[in-house]
Amino acid sequence: MNQRLKQCPTCNSSLEIIEYHCPKCDTTIKGRFSIGDLASLSISQQEFVKVFVCNGGNIKEVEKALGISYPTVKNRLSEVSGVLCPQSRPGFEDFSTEILEEIEKGDISVDEAIEKLKKRS
Repeated sequence: MNQRLKQCPTCNSSLEIIEYHCPKCDTTIKGRFSIGDLASLSISQQEFVKVFVCNGGNIKEVEKALGISYPTVKNRLSEVSGVLCPQSRPGFEDFSTEILEEIEKGDISVDEAIEKLKKRS
């Protein structure tokens, strides 16, 4: 996957795109362009989104394609949501992600997780 620079390699400031150029016809477009929401995802998050979309959002298929568990798929979805939709349901995603991680580690059962979620709602 083509990775665009997001930060200055010298000072770590955010970079902005100021020029697009077509090598075929030599057209140049200058201005200030954002990198876009999807480019703000890490490479691994972008790859996850690609697998998710290519599998029609079917979590079971994503599990098979990536060889990961249901809670891990949900965690990765939550991470991507946090980057793309930071304003949606503040706090709940973090809480549910923590619960999914506890299930995955074997610290709590699914029934215990359901109870925690009910109490939070």
